[in-house]
Amino acid sequence: MTAIDAQGTVAAARARRTPRQKRDARVAYAFLAPFLFLLLLFQYVPLAMMAKNAFMDYSLLNPDAAKFVGLLNFSDMLYFDDARESLAATFLFALGVVAIVIPLGFVLALFLDSKLPARGIVRTIIMLPVVTSAVVVATMWNFLLDPSNGLINGVVTAMGLPRQPFLTSPDQALVMIAVMTAWQQVGFAAILFLGGLQGVPKELAEAARIDGATARQVLWNITIPLLSRTTLFVVVIMTVFSLQAFAPAFLMTDGGPQDSTNLIVYHIYKTAFVMQNAGYASALSVLLLVIVLGISLLQMWLLRARWNY
Repeated sequence: MTAIDAQGTVAAARARRTPRQKRDARVAYAFLAPFLFLLLLFQYVPLAMMAKNAFMDYSLLNPDAAKFVGLLNFSDMLYFDDARESLAATFLFALGVVAIVIPLGFVLALFLDSKLPARGIVRTIIMLPVVTSAVVVATMWNFLLDPSNGLINGVVTAMGLPRQPFLTSPDQALVMIAVMTAWQQVGFAAILFLGGLQGVPKELAEAARIDGATARQVLWNITIPLLSRTTLFVVVIMTVFSLQAFAPAFLMTDGGPQDSTNLIVYHIYKTAFVMQNAGYASALSVLLLVIVLGISLLQMWLLRARWNY
């Protein structure tokens, strides 16, 4: 069928719509219109403005003095170290969060999918951090990690060990905010894994047990392979979320010490609103958008190409 024939078929199908179908379509468009308008106004228009501003040099205090500089903002990322260091810290942060969240979320999901007692209480406990404000979580962990009077240091000194600097140490600060973020998000990962576990056919595990397979063999040879799509989805979701993290650096470390926790979104914020270099901040935002889109497209390709059960 040629393109012209296809267009003719679609046009004929539209012409055969009954008055009720046309009325339902108009009602559907009427309900969708406000959402589409707000999506266009608050998402795509700002994205277009950000892309335009990435080629400009201007300050938020004097936007009328903006001048076109072409690719200078993007070349500055290669010339200066700030973007590379910020991206390196962000990728290390994302790697730490994913490395903690994936195994813990999977183990919690296995517990929630079992018939062990107290599952309802555990579900409530692991979901409370997820629905708690990032400001509240960051404030709580600031108290816990306080170098002098923090609860964790109190336990450390009670064990006869020296106090730890935690958020004031360049070697420990990034690890600590990654642990805090993973603690907050592990419940979300567990719920996603739980949904995947409940979609695994129970007949396969029962047949394997009848054939003499142990619980570990069922888990390793049936459950985990069948959760490949879910695992990839959780990895991508947690990675994208971690790449966009802002609250830990803003509320807990202010990007320090020695820029060790200067995550890319916080760096963009400082560049635009503190250093008043909105053009360069827009270029950094475009770079982050490309990275996130690349990860998302890779996920879509893997989901379509590898696992087809």
